[in-house]
Amino acid sequence: MRVPLLIATLALVAGACGADKSQECTVPEGADPDWIRVIRCQADYDLLTSDREDAVFAHTATLNFLIDREDGDRVYFINTERFDLHYFFAAQYLDVPDRTPVGTHGEFNTLNYRRENRRFLLGKVMHYQDQGLLTLEMSAGDTASADMIVDAYGLVKKSLFDGDALLYRPVSNDQEAMLDQIAARIPVIHTEDVFQGQSYQPLNTVVGYGTLQFRRVAELSGRPVGPTDIVVLDRVPNDVSLVSGIVTDEFQTPLSHVNLLSKNRGTPNMALAGAFDDDELRALEGRLVRLQVGPQDYSIEEAELSEAQDFWDSMRPVDTLVPVFDASVDRLLDLSELGIADSVIVGAKAANMAEMGKIEGTPLPLPEAAFAVPFAFYQRHLQANGIDLLIDALLSDVAANTLSADELRARLFDLRWRIFTAPIDPDDLAAIVAAMSTRWPAEQDLRFRSSTNVEDLADFNGAGLYTSAGASRGEGEGAVADALRVVWASAWNHQAFVEREFYRVDHSKVRMAVLIHPAFVDELANGVAVTINEFAQNRPAFYINSQVGEVSVTNPTGQAVPEQILYYTWYEEPEYEVITRSSLLRDQTDWPGGPSVFTPEELSELADLLERIHNHFRPLYPPRADFAMDVEFKLGPGRKIFIKQARPLAGR
Repeated sequence: MRVPLLIATLALVAGACGADKSQECTVPEGADPDWIRVIRCQADYDLLTSDREDAVFAHTATLNFLIDREDGDRVYFINTERFDLHYFFAAQYLDVPDRTPVGTHGEFNTLNYRRENRRFLLGKVMHYQDQGLLTLEMSAGDTASADMIVDAYGLVKKSLFDGDALLYRPVSNDQEAMLDQIAARIPVIHTEDVFQGQSYQPLNTVVGYGTLQFRRVAELSGRPVGPTDIVVLDRVPNDVSLVSGIVTDEFQTPLSHVNLLSKNRGTPNMALAGAFDDDELRALEGRLVRLQVGPQDYSIEEAELSEAQDFWDSMRPVDTLVPVFDASVDRLLDLSELGIADSVIVGAKAANMAEMGKIEGTPLPLPEAAFAVPFAFYQRHLQANGIDLLIDALLSDVAANTLSADELRARLFDLRWRIFTAPIDPDDLAAIVAAMSTRWPAEQDLRFRSSTNVEDLADFNGAGLYTSAGASRGEGEGAVADALRVVWASAWNHQAFVEREFYRVDHSKVRMAVLIHPAFVDELANGVAVTINEFAQNRPAFYINSQVGEVSVTNPTGQAVPEQILYYTWYEEPEYEVITRSSLLRDQTDWPGGPSVFTPEELSELADLLERIHNHFRPLYPPRADFAMDVEFKLGPGRKIFIKQARPLAGR
């Protein structure tokens, strides 16, 4: 506990000296205060700031401040490592007679973030080290007026020795909307400038071991990497085979496909500006290393083989994973007949979509009239054409360890080719075409989506390993047959096989179903969301990424940054924090959402859908504190929202 006399002395000294920037540091050497009133040197900052692990951006230092409007606008710079929330500081020091009570935590938040007659102005001073920026920021849920923000800025600025560098950064849509009232009075900076100025971006903050390899994305198919490699890439790839860690030269988003794969696999993932030519990394090329990705920085060093082996073993299940399937159901199935328990018949993707149709209340906006081609059709295709025998022979050779990497790749290609060129049972094809004809017009573009029994397992996620295809009935039965066989053949994609092998999956029990529904055409926007705060679990939120048009969100590049929003679910009213805006909207003036992909009303509608999906699926899976759903969505013609897919978000 701090000595009260020391605190009182510091306060008196700070109050007497004001913000005279010629003074020495406020805090005497050896002191460790809970708060001070003036920051006079970098050492004062260093004593009070926190390298918070829940910061949205890395290489940042956070300093909470509080302004007591009932005590002459007295400014407090708070020891943020010790008091991560303003309430705890106010409750300890400022609950005094003759002033508005601090109250309970809930009362404090409602009054001081949401009301005009608030006692306190609350915020933080952020030091963005990569960008060399010093910013004042309010909470995303703070409804402070423009005058309040300008007042807070002025009081904080004159209390900082480097206050002339202070900029105001709006973090919510409402705060952005007030910029016309603010920008002429105080200097401002936009979130995009902060995002673009990063040098280090942590995506999956864990430790990994592997041989450090460098690859250009264009080389990956010709120079593959394996499960015991950590790979440095020049760009963000659309996909990457199982590796022990990823470093990209280009920045990602936390919901990029490669990061979701990293979370599923339990392997580190980060972005580092200039990584491909970084001297420290290049010095370790080809060596066995330990990579630790932390929330504020990373470390990499040479490692011992025994440590690496322990890590690789920890990634793999101890026992063989045996996928369960039921091929006795031998007819096409409307999703209205199915639920999550039917994943053993139609695979996880189809079963999850069917389960969404059971959510109470207004029906979810799902693809219309979807149906599933169950495992039985795939199994019949293999057996009727002798392909099951080829699979048995391949698995026997793999078990005997007689195939080189190149031979395995060639055998898998041959297997996929045999599946694709083999004739489909005429009765099966006729039944599928007939089902399409009763649901949609001949010219309707359709999606044929992979749905396996090796997805969303407790120890194996399987996301992104298989292939979907498109066709319409008007293109003829041949196009329909080709789309089906593309999906079936993808059960034996090289990447899928290697990843299943590493996780000890019994390949002989793998089965592929096909989910068929209308394609999303002329989409205005697309996106993906997870129903958890990826940055701070103590502040519940939905993390929503979206992009205009058909430009990918899960596979973005530095040339097309998606919108990233934290939609908080714990405020009295809906509030959200803007991390980045869509780079494709910057020059558009006629977009209905203005600077945002979605209008506020559409975002509220999407959040309601996410909440319903989360609450419905949560009791269907084993209890875990960090349970969340991974949801893909579209904004279609007429600005109608559709849910494309939902699956549990896995993390090892």
